[in-house]
Amino acid sequence: MPEFFDTSQVRDDPGHWDSLAGQVAAHSVREANMDGIRWLTHSRAGWVAASLLLVAALAFLLLPGADSSVRRFSAEWERSLVPADAIGRAIMRPEGPPSVGMLLLGARGRS
Repeated sequence: MPEFFDTSQVRDDPGHWDSLAGQVAAHSVREANMDGIRWLTHSRAGWVAASLLLVAALAFLLLPGADSSVRRFSAEWERSLVPADAIGRAIMRPEGPPSVGMLLLGARGRS
């Protein structure tokens, strides 16, 4: 039965460790000399960052301008969905809905 922590198969000579240290050092020098574009193309985080920037740029370009037909269309929908009665219009005020007393008593509650 093999021992659980048997390290007889592990190479433990100085030449092996020196070679491994040289490979790690060479890789870190290559990574340190990499410019921004090369970093973007070689790392997953770079691809994610570039994709997010692209999506943000496209969303910014596709937002409707002040005079676009999309804004006119949404304004038409807004006008058509506004309540027609006085209580409905009072509830939909931009400054917030009125108090219950104001809704029930109307102008008489203001005195």
